[in-house]
Amino acid sequence: MKNPALPRALSLTTGCNQLINWGISFYMPGTFARAISADTGWSSAQIYSGLTLAMLVMAALSPFVARLLARIGGQRVVMTGSLLIALSCLLMAYTHSLITWYSAWVLTGIGMRLSLYDALFAALVNLYGQQARRTISRVTLAGGLASVVFWPLGEALLMIMNWREALLIYALFGLLSAALTLSLPNHTHPLANKPATRAVGEDRRNSWLYAAFIALITFVSNGTSTHLPEFIASVGLPVTIGMLWGIGQTGARFLEVVTGAGLTPLRLTLLTALAMPVCFMLGLSSTLFLWSAAGFVLGYGAINGLVTIVKATLPLQLFAPEEYARRTGVLLIPAQLMAAASPLAYAWLNRALGTIGAMWLSWGLTLVIAGLAVAIVKGQASRHAEGIPALSD
Repeated sequence: MKNPALPRALSLTTGCNQLINWGISFYMPGTFARAISADTGWSSAQIYSGLTLAMLVMAALSPFVARLLARIGGQRVVMTGSLLIALSCLLMAYTHSLITWYSAWVLTGIGMRLSLYDALFAALVNLYGQQARRTISRVTLAGGLASVVFWPLGEALLMIMNWREALLIYALFGLLSAALTLSLPNHTHPLANKPATRAVGEDRRNSWLYAAFIALITFVSNGTSTHLPEFIASVGLPVTIGMLWGIGQTGARFLEVVTGAGLTPLRLTLLTALAMPVCFMLGLSSTLFLWSAAGFVLGYGAINGLVTIVKATLPLQLFAPEEYARRTGVLLIPAQLMAAASPLAYAWLNRALGTIGAMWLSWGLTLVIAGLAVAIVKGQASRHAEGIPALSD
């Protein structure tokens, strides 16, 4: 069956949906944690453990999302997730105990898994097949602005109201986000039972390589970004240098959008992976050259921005579009577990090895990541050499 044409406004509405959803869930504690701690007496670790719990919930739910998309359609799934995030903000505004705080975060985790990038992108691919790639890139460009918009917005709200009232405003944003999903068609999509165009061995190889590649790159990216202020402080630069991270992230995604179809998912994967060891060498040389620390922050911000696009578009090259939701639902579980574990793991590494020692370990992991990317691209090149067309052709 031929996929319908993409509505022009879809990138804008779904992009705004992601900007809001990320802003009122993942980035919310970064703004409100101090105010919550001052009011409740909870420690920073207790407050942020809610986000870790939400990420574990996301991993647990991941295998079931494909079936939910197939049964009730992408619009209802993403709208439900957006409404759950809004409801969790409402519950957090009235919570007075850690038990209810964590219960609200469990609800947030369900909402995040149903409404953030992974579910939305699977819904778009189900609807539009290969046509969804450019929309995915544009959505990540908008979603990447979530911290830029909601961190200052949250700070502004705290200047005129308390954190509980600010969370009620966030809940209203969640309702707006849910309304934006009305632009997304709600067609159901049958699940593919098994791959029809690839040998079982090749299919298994692609699956393992993709899962390992995304898991490792998520571990390094999340751990590095979480503890970026510590690195900046350790080299004697002002924390405001961290703004270069956001500039690099948004700038890289913008350049990826304007390059168009010339930058295929495989080329983008290879470019991103090979740039990682080079970027970390910049960070390691910051003990000798202060400017290289700023270059690392900017460069790795750019890499982090591209990683989101790679994670979403590479499966379009490796698997058939009708398998996208099922494949990513399972293969992204290790990455989601790594996302939950990486902040604590890097906190321990920084204490045990020091900031530079932890960066040396990260550099070693980036070499493994680069090797996995080369293996993925080489496997696809061999497929072309044998005269077998790629799924994205």
